[in-house]
Amino acid sequence: MNHTLSLAAVRITLGDLHLYIPATQVQQCVLAEYAPSGSLRLSQWLGLPDEPQRGMHLHLFVPASLVTQGWYFWGELENVELRQSEIFPLPLLMLQCCQLPALRALVKDEGMSPLLSWA
Repeated sequence: MNHTLSLAAVRITLGDLHLYIPATQVQQCVLAEYAPSGSLRLSQWLGLPDEPQRGMHLHLFVPASLVTQGWYFWGELENVELRQSEIFPLPLLMLQCCQLPALRALVKDEGMSPLLSWA
């Protein structure tokens, strides 16, 4: 019997950027009709420029992040299974200088994308 390890994850697409979060850490993602003034955008929290307004307008809740009001973003969200061979530890240089919150590993998809985790 051949067993392969995998991680159930959520892939978030912001423009051309993909981000991954373990599915067990995502409490809810719903369509958002609007974002209240002063609401937190996922791109701003990540320290990135605002994503293009394409895809769906979503409101994401990840309780482990301690962002109690959640994040708003334009993009797509889908459930995926990441094989162990697709997940890579962060290079030492990235560990020392990267400011991306909750960055734990990289996922090899079309390029190398961040895997964010709060556990």
